[in-house]
Amino acid sequence: MIADTLVGFKDAFPEVELEIAVEARLVDIVKQGYDAGLRFGNHLEKDMVAVQIAPPSTAILVAAPAYLAKRSMPESPSDLLQHRAIVCRSQITGSIIPWTLVSAGDRMQISPSDTTIVHDLASQIDLAVRGLGIVSVPSAMVTELIDRGDLSRVLPLWSSPMDALYIYFPSRRHQSAALRAFVGFLKSRS
Repeated sequence: MIADTLVGFKDAFPEVELEIAVEARLVDIVKQGYDAGLRFGNHLEKDMVAVQIAPPSTAILVAAPAYLAKRSMPESPSDLLQHRAIVCRSQITGSIIPWTLVSAGDRMQISPSDTTIVHDLASQIDLAVRGLGIVSVPSAMVTELIDRGDLSRVLPLWSSPMDALYIYFPSRRHQSAALRAFVGFLKSRS
């Protein structure tokens, strides 16, 4: 998803040098010397200019068919407590982030106990494909893997709401031409 956007931007603006840093923690982009950052809406600093580049979405639970063949398929959210989970730790609180699941007006929070903590979504997905356990990830990131049969949806009536994705930066006055071009490109694709 982001990779396609970056390729499209580089094709449209070959003279712009891109440097991408992926951090599994909240970063002060000003102190670190970055022009901009990408973050979900519920984690934006109030003094930043933010431009929405992706609408709110959902995360879904998935696992490899081989993993599910060794264990019973969960039939309710509480069944997830009997499964291995690939999860993330909050960089704000230090706690494991629970899965908040919503279905037909019902809302449940599940805190799996048999966990592997991984902060990078791509690594979480890779570990799920390899059969390590169940993971909750943005649905757009796993559509192809589900279609190919590498992953199966778990509890398909349940999902987790996700905030919109934003590009954010310190101030409109201090934007470089490259950043203005990048923000404009992202806006045109959203």
